[in-house]
Amino acid sequence: MTEGRLKGRRLWWFSIGIWLLLTVLLSGVAPGSKENVIANKDFGLPSDSPSIIASKQLEKYFPNEGGIPLFAVFHKNGTLSDEELVGFAEAIESVKEDTVFDEAEVIPLSKLQPDLRASFLSENGETFFIPLSLPEDLEGKDLHNLVKSIKEFVGPQINETIELSWTGPAGIASDAVELFSQADIVLLLSTVGLILVLLLVIYRSPLLTLIPLIGAGIVYAVVDRVVGFATAQGWFGVDSQALSIMTILLFAVVTDYSLLIFSRYREELKTHEDANAAMRETMKHVKEPIFFSGSTIVLGVATLFFALYEPYRNFAPVFAIAAGGMLIAGLTLLPALFAVIGRKAFWPIIPKYGDVTVEKKSIWGKVASVVTKKPLQFMIPILLLLLLGAWNMTNMKESYDLIASFPEDLSSRVGYERLGADFSEGSLAPGTLLLVSKQELGMEELKTVIDKIKENPAIADVTTQGNPVNEDGMAAKFSIIFKGNPYGTEAFDGLLKLREDSKSILEEANLSDTEMYISGETAINADVRDVSDRDTWIVIILMTALITIMLGFQTRSIIAPIYMIGSILLSFVATLGLSYFLFEVFLNLEGLSYRIPLYAFVFLVALGVDYSIMLIARIREELKVMPFDDAVRKGLERTGGVISSAGVILAATFLVLATMPIYELKLFGFIMALGILIDTFVVRPLLIPTILVLLGKKWSFWPKKI
Repeated sequence: MTEGRLKGRRLWWFSIGIWLLLTVLLSGVAPGSKENVIANKDFGLPSDSPSIIASKQLEKYFPNEGGIPLFAVFHKNGTLSDEELVGFAEAIESVKEDTVFDEAEVIPLSKLQPDLRASFLSENGETFFIPLSLPEDLEGKDLHNLVKSIKEFVGPQINETIELSWTGPAGIASDAVELFSQADIVLLLSTVGLILVLLLVIYRSPLLTLIPLIGAGIVYAVVDRVVGFATAQGWFGVDSQALSIMTILLFAVVTDYSLLIFSRYREELKTHEDANAAMRETMKHVKEPIFFSGSTIVLGVATLFFALYEPYRNFAPVFAIAAGGMLIAGLTLLPALFAVIGRKAFWPIIPKYGDVTVEKKSIWGKVASVVTKKPLQFMIPILLLLLLGAWNMTNMKESYDLIASFPEDLSSRVGYERLGADFSEGSLAPGTLLLVSKQELGMEELKTVIDKIKENPAIADVTTQGNPVNEDGMAAKFSIIFKGNPYGTEAFDGLLKLREDSKSILEEANLSDTEMYISGETAINADVRDVSDRDTWIVIILMTALITIMLGFQTRSIIAPIYMIGSILLSFVATLGLSYFLFEVFLNLEGLSYRIPLYAFVFLVALGVDYSIMLIARIREELKVMPFDDAVRKGLERTGGVISSAGVILAATFLVLATMPIYELKLFGFIMALGILIDTFVVRPLLIPTILVLLGKKWSFWPKKI
């Protein structure tokens, strides 16, 4: 921090004043970030994705037949009578009597013959469903409000003995909005409460507990409004998951920086009579690790800008702003808050000038002593355990089924599972096959195409209602029913095979100048899988390269960044493999959400590198006054307490995600907590020191001479 004309306490008050002024100004002119949460356009996919092109072609040749399906599902334990079915149908059709629901399309099942109406009844006669179609351009809160209004309109008309649930893409999207609208306040209060309790238990000082939270609260207020202002201007989009994780990350990292600052401040207050001078000396030692730590987080999350999948890309600006705010606060606001309170911040155990630090053999001192004396005996078993955990990643399966993340009693999941049990799973989300030709399509040629498609083992049936051909006869559409789960990898692979074989299928049907398109949920998720796989590899490679370069600048070495980033990557894959093993054993998990590995990589690597930076910075500082092995031991001993405390708080904070209603966030929170603990208690205090001791003074920071 530069002083200029401002010195002493005035400098710290000036820093606090700037932050408070920013908070007040932004609160007056900018909306909160949650006010501009929006759904991802085109399901987050690039506009040239095959499924998105197919949807647009379908809208072009069969306008107003797209829509977002909403299924009303009626169930009772016993056979439903036709009279009851008519009553359900009339209740649904009554929504058209209210102009509020003009946008909803309803099939008039009450006016159909009983045998046709019965086609929507399960074979056991216990479950009946009615499809509605909502406007395709509705997104986020607008879609949720419409679905909610329909539920409130129809619900009172149905006898309480009947189980009524609402599912399909519109019902699922509506429930997702509802879940997050209830969870944000709980998440914030749980995070603050948990950090408060942990800090009080660990440090037993009221002010040391409150100062980090006050700092985090100010930074959060500024970041929240900056993100809100940017999204209100349409500069980028933001979703609820990104904001939830950002809240956790911000409070946890600001607390980490606070621990690093005040642990060093306590040391310096014993050697400096003036508290301001003690803080200036403190910042000389901690500004480098805070700067490089904050910079690696900024660079790490910035790699998400290169993602094609919009939900990933939307993380980048939100987290870059948050990480930038955390970094600046770590260098300005946090030292200022501690400095203006001075020694009183440590009450009731106030460090006094001239106190001699009694060298006690702490737990970390004993660990450091043993590890540096017997490096191989620690390094080999640790590596074997980490590699064993990493190996289990080869068994990991991905899941694209969003509804599996919902609470079991949520309406959309209840309806989905009812339909899946009493009808076929594939009928829950049928695809649409579209043929577009420059010539008039004949029924014989179309039949040949359908027969060829049915030969695909992933396809259960291809159906149509009425005439499949449009008015000019040059486009036709059919429904494709997949075997099994339409969100499963077998359905995705079958769909991709159809796309691959489309040319030969059309040639065998003598359809020249004809294109085949497939739209729907399965097509969208198959494209999401491809884009997500591509993005994951791009982000991993870029982030690894950037952080390695940053570590090179920090250590001024070629060797040090290699073992630092190598140990972090090994820690990540071991964490993911071990977590998946535990999920399989204790939760019977069949697949991990496709988004979790990328999110976990970004945050575990960005946060994990922090602790390595803090450790290496302290070891390099000790190298100036003592031999190499002693410096490693002393560096580990001096940082052990603060880093393990920070790790415990950070891990516990991510576990707060267990309060979220989305199963995916619970698993992500557990993975983050486990990864942070592995890094804090295994990789940083045991593995890295053994590598340093084995490499020795010559090679540990080569080519820099120590």
